[in-house]
Amino acid sequence: MQGWVILALLLSLGVLRSRGQNGLSELAVPHSLTLQPDLPAQTLSLTWQSDSSLFDIEIFHTELMNVVLNETVAVTAGPVTGQRGWTWRSPSPLECTSHSVQIRARNQQSVSQWSPLQTIPGSDIPEKSESYMYPQDKVVPVGSNMTFCCIVKEKYNFKEIMYKGQTMSATRLSRRAYAITVTNQPASDNTGTNVVCCSPMFTLTGAVVFVGYPPGDEGLVCETRDLASAECSWKKGRDTHLRRKINRTNYTLNGRDCLEANEGKTWLCSSKVWEENWTLVARNPLGTVRLTDSAQLADRVHLLAPANVTAVEVEAWNATLNWSWPVAAYKKLEMICQLKLIGHELSSTRNYSGTGLSSVMLEDLWPDVDYTVTVRCGSKHAFWKWGDESAPYSIHTKMDRPDALDVWLWMDSSNTGRVFWKPLSERESHGALVGYKVSQSSAEEDMWTPVSLPPERLNYPIILNNSSDITVAVAAQNPAGLSQPSAVTTPAYRADSQLSVSELLGTHGTFELSWQPNANASRGYVVEWVPTGCRGLCPVNWEKVPESDRSFTVKPDSLEGGVRYTVSVYVLSAGAASLLQRWQGYSQEMIPAQSVVELSVNQTGSDVLLSWKASAMEHQRGFIRGYTIYLANAARLDLVANISDPEVRSYRVKGLPLSSYKFIVKAYTSAGEDMGLTVAIKMEIETAEMLFVGILVPLAAMFCCLILISICCYKKREWVKKAFYPEIPGPKVPGDWSSPPGPLDVKPSPHSLVHIVESPEWDFSKKGLVPVPEEEEEFENDNIEVDTDSDEPALLRYYNHVVGDGSHSNHVSDSSGSSTASVGSTQTEVTYTGIQSPSSSQGVCDGGGYRPQMQSAADPAEPQGEFEADFQDDSLNTGYKPQCSWQLDSPEAENLSGSLGSPTSVTSSQFLLPESSEEKPQSSNTWFHSFLSGKS
Repeated sequence: MQGWVILALLLSLGVLRSRGQNGLSELAVPHSLTLQPDLPAQTLSLTWQSDSSLFDIEIFHTELMNVVLNETVAVTAGPVTGQRGWTWRSPSPLECTSHSVQIRARNQQSVSQWSPLQTIPGSDIPEKSESYMYPQDKVVPVGSNMTFCCIVKEKYNFKEIMYKGQTMSATRLSRRAYAITVTNQPASDNTGTNVVCCSPMFTLTGAVVFVGYPPGDEGLVCETRDLASAECSWKKGRDTHLRRKINRTNYTLNGRDCLEANEGKTWLCSSKVWEENWTLVARNPLGTVRLTDSAQLADRVHLLAPANVTAVEVEAWNATLNWSWPVAAYKKLEMICQLKLIGHELSSTRNYSGTGLSSVMLEDLWPDVDYTVTVRCGSKHAFWKWGDESAPYSIHTKMDRPDALDVWLWMDSSNTGRVFWKPLSERESHGALVGYKVSQSSAEEDMWTPVSLPPERLNYPIILNNSSDITVAVAAQNPAGLSQPSAVTTPAYRADSQLSVSELLGTHGTFELSWQPNANASRGYVVEWVPTGCRGLCPVNWEKVPESDRSFTVKPDSLEGGVRYTVSVYVLSAGAASLLQRWQGYSQEMIPAQSVVELSVNQTGSDVLLSWKASAMEHQRGFIRGYTIYLANAARLDLVANISDPEVRSYRVKGLPLSSYKFIVKAYTSAGEDMGLTVAIKMEIETAEMLFVGILVPLAAMFCCLILISICCYKKREWVKKAFYPEIPGPKVPGDWSSPPGPLDVKPSPHSLVHIVESPEWDFSKKGLVPVPEEEEEFENDNIEVDTDSDEPALLRYYNHVVGDGSHSNHVSDSSGSSTASVGSTQTEVTYTGIQSPSSSQGVCDGGGYRPQMQSAADPAEPQGEFEADFQDDSLNTGYKPQCSWQLDSPEAENLSGSLGSPTSVTSSQFLLPESSEEKPQSSNTWFHSFLSGKS
């Protein structure tokens, strides 16, 4: 390190030599440079000799040659010595490290050479090998910036510098010196702010700094207490935070030290002589404050407290007090005194004046009351302030007779009542009460009957005579005597139902009343309020109102929310009180405490009738405005009805299906509805209805089923007809059947009359019988006689007119046609030879076979043909039977009663068929047939 310093010095000397050789400096080098450090102030004063007035100054930290200052300054020479001087304030304490200074002269064209380096040693030189911390115990104002340095002991390592317990960033000044800078320092605590320098192993050294405020005192005031000396006081400013004795604020008053103020207990400084002008100086290391005041002696009199306050004479209504003064000069002072009396439930302040005042009489006191008295006085001339207050003094006044009672007589029936009176306060009783005297008298008896009652009794029952009213007088008694009696005459009884009672609604828990004036109210009015419906010993409240008043407010402290009160206004006159107006109401309506009572439910058919009764008045807690009915459905309530008329106490729920129901009925006031009362019912069918429903429902169900089946069958009639009643075509008869009826002789074929041809397939496209060609027979003569002896079968005689049916429709002229039909479950094609039926009619099996055409019933004159011979062959009688399932082609052929091809008797026009063992088939001419055909 020393090698580097020598090298730097050589380089600087070489630079100076080169400048001199080049002729850059023509000015003289400043000489006689001296350095004078001021360590507490951290300043360095420089003095030198030179003819120039402008200089360059450089200051270094010597060991590391760090430039601390490089500045050009103008310095004038001293008038006496001719020396030039300049002062530099170091940001860090000068003890932290050695400082070197050099200076040169300068003008506008050139500069001189640097003066030789001048050095002041610091505490980090090798000769001082201990640890140090600078500055020590310094006092600075709040918010200032400050640099602290730590010089480490030889052969020790540096670790950190801590300010108020926090590690700060350190800067190296020399081999052993390190520094930190703290900005905007806060106020210190009582012991100052600690700065500690530490090595890796332990603490090396430390310092304390005191950060505070300069004095801030103000408001100097001087006054006299004994009319000779002076006491000066002032207001202390903010805390300076300088607690050490040498740093505390010092006070002087007119140049004299105020030792009592320096103790910090009182901010007071006294003087034995009144000087009229005063100057107070407050000084601490951070600043000085100067305060002044001036006044005349008579203008600043502050009296001391009276002494030895005593009561000379104490009566029931007054007392006399005496006291003394500790200063003799007060006896000649014109003063004013103030006495403060504090008693039970009362307090007052009274003023008295006089010269050297020391005795007063207290009037208008209350008997049997404890008072506490304090006295203070002040100068009446140029009053400055009240003097000190005396110690409290207690007095107790004597007893006196009680005040008159406030009495009221409440009638609970036409012949019974109760007299009430309000208790007297301690201020009104004038002593502890020992009891009451109650006397009563009537107009017929001019005498009083007294009754003594204990002090806790506040009422007495009264029984009225039917002949006249009764006057009741009540007096209170204490050891001093009886009070003046308070008399009241029984008023006429008025029940609530005998007078029109108005509804009264409370306002914020009070009753606002007003009424029309009454000419008889010579003694005013009485407002009475009592719980409605109360029986026995009721809490009766009343208040007397002057005659001039027309309104009154009942306070909430005497009212209870949710209680109905009857409020009455009575007129007071010489006789008995008379009722003027009456109300009923609630000071504050609440939700009913109890719901409706006697809730019942009855079923009437599909309806439900709910009925209930209102709860008792004491449970209503408000005017019932109506009822709400709910249906409990799972977890919710469905509103069924809201009855706004409180007089209606029943409701019918109509049209309920069979099920279980739960109804809740709630009463409500203006405050809301109550919790409600619940009733449940299970809907059941009644006995008569059950029988009716048991018969009607199956019939209706059956009727509906029939209607549905009929509608279905009607819409599907074609399908039903084909499935259950397939069409069977009737035989077709050739020829013209429209001619008048006549006998027809038919000769049967020698071979079988009926040929059965199997047809495996049914032609659904055919609407009738399909004709099949067969062997035709021609007859040469239409009128062939029947030979009965012949082996040939007998001829059958037919008529071409259907019996009972005069219609001739759908005639077919084809004589050779034949048709087919389905019989049973097989399809068989039947061919008729020689015998054809008209196409307009189709054979229907009725009575077991076909019937021949008969003579029309419309023409009985026509002769009927007969068979000339009967068939002799039994095989003909038991021969082929036509199918009985053939149907009519048309529903109009309703009267077709025969079928061709069946044997008949000689004398009858009807076919004779053998009886069959099978079930007789029904006629197809039915309503179902008409229904399937779509016709009526």
